[in-house]
Amino acid sequence: MEPGQKNSPRISQRQCEVAGSTELCVPDLVFLSQTNMSQEQTLGDHLVAKLEKAQLVSRLVKQAPPGEFNEVFSDLRMLVDDDGMMCEEAENLCAMHNKDHFTPVQTEGCNVLLTRHNELEENRFLDPQNRVSFKYDHLRRTLSDFQAHHEEDKKGEAWRRTFHEALKAYVGNHYPEGLCSVFIKDTAVRTIFVACIESHQHRSSAFWNGLWRSEWTFALVPSSTSTEVMGNILVQAHYFEDANMHLNVAKDVEETLLVTDKNQTAQEFVKLVEKVENVVQRGLMEEYQHMNGTYLKSFRRQLPITHARLDWEKVVTVRVVEARAIQV
Repeated sequence: MEPGQKNSPRISQRQCEVAGSTELCVPDLVFLSQTNMSQEQTLGDHLVAKLEKAQLVSRLVKQAPPGEFNEVFSDLRMLVDDDGMMCEEAENLCAMHNKDHFTPVQTEGCNVLLTRHNELEENRFLDPQNRVSFKYDHLRRTLSDFQAHHEEDKKGEAWRRTFHEALKAYVGNHYPEGLCSVFIKDTAVRTIFVACIESHQHRSSAFWNGLWRSEWTFALVPSSTSTEVMGNILVQAHYFEDANMHLNVAKDVEETLLVTDKNQTAQEFVKLVEKVENVVQRGLMEEYQHMNGTYLKSFRRQLPITHARLDWEKVVTVRVVEARAIQV
């Protein structure tokens, strides 16, 4: 590691897996770096096909910690040593990262998460709450070309808005910087709802970043009294001050939601979300306590046999007194 880079959050450093699961592809990083060494030595640009390089880069970008896309992209750019390919893939990689992380867009007249569920076409997204669609430039993070969008299913839209308002109240109580969006997908037989929650803390100046996001999908069928809710919760954290520690926790859940009128159903849905997310939160706290006495114990300096910290000031004082006694 070069001088001055000990606190770098970049993916090229060795990761320490502390909880949950991760898809760390260290062999991919080594393969990319070895490829470039071989290119310089013998085989030119024909050792690895351009498409294969792009696929490897895409896999690694998917592991980028929240708020660190630029750093990861810069490191991969140096490893790949192919600016042409990286420039071609930059927008697609950034778009993938934004949609995977439910990137929030909050401007005047627009308040929505960027996901695959509300992407109408390439780089055009729908804000159902404000009934507008817009083009989003993932690299410049700018919005343009706003267009009015009207829902044809008025009954389904009424349910969607009720779910959104109930979920918004829940997010406001539990996530100080959180945002939620509820989307609707109509089919010939049923109406599918997708509720998304995102809350992040980007604190790179303090050497850590974190993300909590969850996705909830369920369908409503006429005359049905219940429905299955499929949930996915993802928690990511990265700490990189004098270390490089990654936390990745993913949990899939399946719950049953009773369906009555739209207001009562929305309240029951929020209670379901709160119950599941509380279980995950408590599990994380218990895991932290467990890690503190197991995994992280080896990182800490061992205490003396007395299990008490040394009083260095007292030790120094004793040595000074002994030295003076010898001189006398």
